[in-house]
Amino acid sequence: MTAPDSGSATITQEKATVGHKRLQIPAIYFALTLLVVLVILFTLGNQNFLSAYNLNTIGNYAAILSVVALGQMNTILIGGIDLSVGGLMSFTSVLFVVLLQLIGVWAFPICILVALAVGYVNGAILTRIKIPSFIATLGTGGILTSLALLVSPLPVVAPGSKYGLLDLVNGNLLGIPNLLLLALAAFVLFYVTLRFTKIGRNIYYVGSNIKMSWMSGIDIVGTRNFAFVLSGFGAGLAAIMLSCNQFGGDPTLGNVYILQSIAAVVVGGTALTGGTGGAVNTIIGALILAVMENGMNVVGVDAYFQQSILGLVIIISVALTFDRTKTAMIK
Repeated sequence: MTAPDSGSATITQEKATVGHKRLQIPAIYFALTLLVVLVILFTLGNQNFLSAYNLNTIGNYAAILSVVALGQMNTILIGGIDLSVGGLMSFTSVLFVVLLQLIGVWAFPICILVALAVGYVNGAILTRIKIPSFIATLGTGGILTSLALLVSPLPVVAPGSKYGLLDLVNGNLLGIPNLLLLALAAFVLFYVTLRFTKIGRNIYYVGSNIKMSWMSGIDIVGTRNFAFVLSGFGAGLAAIMLSCNQFGGDPTLGNVYILQSIAAVVVGGTALTGGTGGAVNTIIGALILAVMENGMNVVGVDAYFQQSILGLVIIISVALTFDRTKTAMIK
């Protein structure tokens, strides 16, 4: 089969971009409005919501959640999903603390490399073995959770002699917490990659229309693999940040971040059907979840009712972003 001419490829890309913009505008406006309304409501409910201590708590949680969600965002943009982020975060968490005791500062790059490798494996299972990402990552997530329990069946505490290394994450620069600076750096990395690089733009095209992307000569396999590598990077970095913040690792630490990372991406306005959304949407979504999580506790909302509210917000967000033209049948 001969490749279509460049004009055809350009038309395909322009159509994908137009669709992206058309769907994104109302979704991101909804997310921003929701964030402002939540802040106002929780402030009226309890004036301590805007205290320096509470804002710092929200910021720390949002920083870690945003990093893993930014990675998850890439798999959703291509029309997939990564359910292994929880297992990867748990495994990376205990591995990081164990390696910290053995090799010191080298634990940081080694754990990132392990996370990148896991992301590549997830992408390879999807593209080479042709197993849907939902099943593939559900399986690898289970394997990683088991490995985390094998490495350390109980939570492991970082030795006091290594607290200086943990301050690389827990410290601050010019009064700004390093956690927030790391989250900002991750945001810039993902934003620039998606907006200004060829493979980043290809993620949008593949998510918008995989068949037309293939006809336009886009490397489908490489693009999808790269999206899962980015997801692995986000989960690995978030696990290191969380381990440093908690001064230890936990083999079940990442469980809550499976749903939370997906929710942050969707609530921010990135469509589960792929091709729509981005890093800005995801940061807003992470902030919404952090504000909701903290605010409902501050104003005394019953813990059992909190999940109902979160579920309602997710349903509304999906309804606003779901592209029904890509789904022949709703299952």
